[in-house]
Amino acid sequence: MTLSFAFPVLTRDEVFRIETPRLWLRWPRLEDAAVMAKWVGLPEVAEMTSSFPVGMTSAEIGERLQRQREANTLGKALGFAVVLKRGDRQAVGMVGVGLRSDGVLELGYHLDPGHWNKGLMTEAVRALAAQAFELSAVEAIHASVKPANAGSIRVLEKSGFVAQGENEHESLVHGRYVVRSFSLARSRPSSLLAAQLRFHPTRMPGPARIEALAS
Repeated sequence: MTLSFAFPVLTRDEVFRIETPRLWLRWPRLEDAAVMAKWVGLPEVAEMTSSFPVGMTSAEIGERLQRQREANTLGKALGFAVVLKRGDRQAVGMVGVGLRSDGVLELGYHLDPGHWNKGLMTEAVRALAAQAFELSAVEAIHASVKPANAGSIRVLEKSGFVAQGENEHESLVHGRYVVRSFSLARSRPSSLLAAQLRFHPTRMPGPARIEALAS
């Protein structure tokens, strides 16, 4: 059975954003590509992803950001640039959830290595996961990481995700490799509430639920 749903109209406009104590999660903009090109194609970033080649150009990143914006517009994803509240307000990472063809809601993220080990991505993941549960009827969010990616594993564990074992993954860019799977169930929200997120432009008065349709 395949799950079919869409995030509500509220999320499908560029004004939608999420605030955390240190961050804004906002829609990606095409001008973010030039900034992201400084780190997305670095081996330590690209080789830990499923589809980013080493040495990605600004133009290639821009194409991906455009596809992310289109997925947001269709309500099939919530993908955001991660922006520090302080400083120049340039993107320092990306975080998002998207609906796979098999109905699984999958989490993905990457962060400028210059901002690693500060708890920023944990803060972003907690806030996004909380909002995804609030705005949809999905029962779980899934993520997969390479076993060697200790930083990403820490992010998931600190955000309440539970390890589900290992399996093989095949990527057009990186070939076949082993990944460690994680899942965050709707019934385990306690770690998410600590995010103390604020919802913009307005907070909905109650949990918005979207009924999942079986196809």
